[in-house]
Amino acid sequence: MLSKVALFDGLLEEDRDELSSMMTKKIFARNQLIISQGDHTRSLFVILSGRLKVFVNDEQGNQTVFAFLQRGDYCGELSLLDAEPRSASIITLVKTEVLQLSYQQFEIFLQNHPQVCFAIFKSLTTSIREMDGMISALTSKDIYGRLVHVLHKESYEENGKIVTQRLTHQDIAEMIGASREMVTRILNELRKGGYISIASKQICIEKKLPAGW
Repeated sequence: MLSKVALFDGLLEEDRDELSSMMTKKIFARNQLIISQGDHTRSLFVILSGRLKVFVNDEQGNQTVFAFLQRGDYCGELSLLDAEPRSASIITLVKTEVLQLSYQQFEIFLQNHPQVCFAIFKSLTTSIREMDGMISALTSKDIYGRLVHVLHKESYEENGKIVTQRLTHQDIAEMIGASREMVTRILNELRKGGYISIASKQICIEKKLPAGW
């Protein structure tokens, strides 16, 4: 399984196998918090099945969604490198199965395999650059531009088509800082224009999205 996880992509197969043997399998019910913002827990989670939401709440209770995670994704990786409080909360959206790696286990692994640091740091750098891109989109683009950024970020190729993972209009609204009504309006117009189609909450990008709205 770890061979399909970007964070460990640069590791040798035998190193991934050893690391996998140190991880604990856990199952979480729907709507269960895995990580709470501000906690001092220090574990990495690799998703085997299910779906998670990464989000933060401000002092007024407003929620901003950073990402939706599914099989092959991971979360909590920064806690393996420092002892700072968790920067975001993560909740299950459906029953979810994960592999958990504690900081103590990771430290033991690094003592025996210090060379893997470079491979892991490279993967972490990629994640940080992606987050920088998301922050840039949120601060420099209008609502339509932010929506397009999310559609591209959450999309992948499946059976020759470019589709997103399952996203509700509310999911997108929380990711781009807009109202659900505005997201619905934009998506409806894109659908009428033949740019997208929507089925079972998956958005299919049929052709290049317009530069502006």
